[in-house]
Amino acid sequence: MDIATAWATGGKHLQALAGATKRTSRPVEVRAIVGISGRATRPDALEELRKITGDHLRIIKSGNQLFHPKLYVFRIPKRSGVERCAWIGSANFTNQGFGGHSGSNEEIMLEVGPGPEADALGTWFEQRWEDSRMDRSVAEIISQYKEDWERYPPQRDVRRMASGSMSQRIDLLDDARRPLNFEGYERALRKCERKLRDEPWGVFGDTRSYMSAIGGRRTLILGEETWSQLDPELHMRLMGGTRGSDSDWWGLLGRVRASHWSAVESHQNPIQNILREVDGARDSAFPDVAVAALKELLSLKHIGHGNATLLLTLARPDRLLSVNGESTKGLAALSGMSPSTLGKPKNYRKLLEWLDTQPWYSTPCPDGDDAAQIWRFRAALVDAFVYKYK
Repeated sequence: MDIATAWATGGKHLQALAGATKRTSRPVEVRAIVGISGRATRPDALEELRKITGDHLRIIKSGNQLFHPKLYVFRIPKRSGVERCAWIGSANFTNQGFGGHSGSNEEIMLEVGPGPEADALGTWFEQRWEDSRMDRSVAEIISQYKEDWERYPPQRDVRRMASGSMSQRIDLLDDARRPLNFEGYERALRKCERKLRDEPWGVFGDTRSYMSAIGGRRTLILGEETWSQLDPELHMRLMGGTRGSDSDWWGLLGRVRASHWSAVESHQNPIQNILREVDGARDSAFPDVAVAALKELLSLKHIGHGNATLLLTLARPDRLLSVNGESTKGLAALSGMSPSTLGKPKNYRKLLEWLDTQPWYSTPCPDGDDAAQIWRFRAALVDAFVYKYK
């Protein structure tokens, strides 16, 4: 397959292309020519295309003449040679062009069947491919473009045209808009806070927030006090508050149902032994140590997947994700996994591996107390983008 597009962003279209190249039967080979005018093309999309194409990627810099094609040529091997068909029209290889969602652009694409016209389009691509040779490696050009893109990000209307508008909190982390560094993630959290303005809780603050709930419950989970002997207020915090009450916000990462309190309390010693091992684990031990701990917790009577991932996330909010009924669909949408499979330990591993690939996640701890605290809670805070209150 040959792609010539003015702009490219992440999205399901890019995931589908990556999947097609990894098929065991007749994997697709891809070449791509991508423009970067106006910085509408995202650097992470270029990097993904570089991997998909095996470096068979040409990047067209801004110039006097705008590179503006939207051409997709399919090469089909035949005994007599190569047969071509093509799509040509208005859709760039972007989330808005191929997103397939309600907010996508209105596009028109024409299919050109095998014959002289499709062959002519293939010839045009071959000529443009030869004319687009670069004087540096693809990786070097993408690295420089990423620096420029972060220093001078695209204007809002350009971002909206390529990546779409952000109508929901989850949109802030999807493939078309995900932050490329921790500073971007922090900005996304601030935007998420504004989108939560109609809720009785937020992301930041000393009370009624994700930051305070994670910090307060983590202290109790790893503390020395006997859970069943906590005073009513602390016990309520530990278990995640009461739905619909003023204490509801303590359950932002998930709550332990009242019917399961006694089971969790009776297993305090083995639970804490597991959590303290996870808390002290080196970063290099993940996700193995987390998956092993999840299996141990699930072996305890009446400890389900939701409670197990909640406890683990409170122990290591920098590394782990809470998976429950309110967050499953959102986490599945971001990771490209099926919601029905996230309740299995092997897929929790895949979810954590997805997290580790996010460019904002792997950034080193920043300077400044406030930013460093957010960084230490950065994985758990993904819940702020995906949580849907029922």
